[in-house]
Amino acid sequence: MKEYRTEEQLYEILESMVNGNWSQAALQCVDYGFYARDLIHYGEDNQYGVTMSDFVLLIEMATQLRSKE
Repeated sequence: MKEYRTEEQLYEILESMVNGNWSQAALQCVDYGFYARDLIHYGEDNQYGVTMSDFVLLIEMATQLRSKE
């Protein structure tokens, strides 16, 4: 059984963002089942330096990918 929205998966997404791999991060959001409500509280309190604006862009990218499915 595949797990969704785990802490490990979130850290993978954050690492992708920090490394500039935005497309990969958006795909990971879709694959791992992360939505805006899952990411929003990490926007202000994270150790990666990812801002709320970064999360907004990521959420928009993931939403576009989902709309193509």
